Amino acid sequence: METDKHYFIEGLFVIGLSVAAAFFFIWLASSGHRDDTLYRIHFSESVSGLAVGDSVKFRGVDVGTVKAMAVDPADPRLVRVDVKLRKDAPVKTETKAMLKHKGLTGGVFVELEGGGADSKNLIAATPAGQIPEIPSQKSTLNTVLDQLPKVIEKFSSIETQTKKVLSDVGEVSGKIKEDPSLLLRRPKQNSSPQHEQRAQ
Repeated sequence: METDKHYFIEGLFVIGLSVAAAFFFIWLASSGHRDDTLYRIHFSESVSGLAVGDSVKFRGVDVGTVKAMAVDPADPRLVRVDVKLRKDAPVKTETKAMLKHKGLTGGVFVELEGGGADSKNLIAATPAGQIPEIPSQKSTLNTVLDQLPKVIEKFSSIETQTKKVLSDVGEVSGKIKEDPSLLLRRPKQNSSPQHEQRAQ
């Protein structure tokens, strides 16, 4: 009986210690990001594949996470993405945000680029009480897709010209087959006014 009571107390102690350790690690994680800064990005393209909790990277280095996403109530053509970045993230007034794909998985993350050492800090340049906003630019894939119709149109124009040239060549070839003597005929030379004067 005393043995069972002893095991019961040990079990309670282990459970209590585990719960306390879990709360400690949660508190430690939250306190470590207490100084994170909220930024806002407006995307004019689809954010399909991006989710809350996804990474935000600066030149490939993790600097934060996506905290919220919503259609902008002021302009439904835009998607408003709020991100929390570490305080030491080098976000400048020239920094741009774009969507990038995670290889072949179909996932998406936010990539930040731009802003030199002499650029002004975005937080310092933002009026008090406003959320600092990072401008966005179209992803490379969407830029290529936007240019695709123009490329197709150019190829179509080249194809039309090529068909016309081939048609003209075929027509000339057909005439030569019918009358091979056309190859031996010399082109007529237009007599110049000076030649006519000399003849007179």
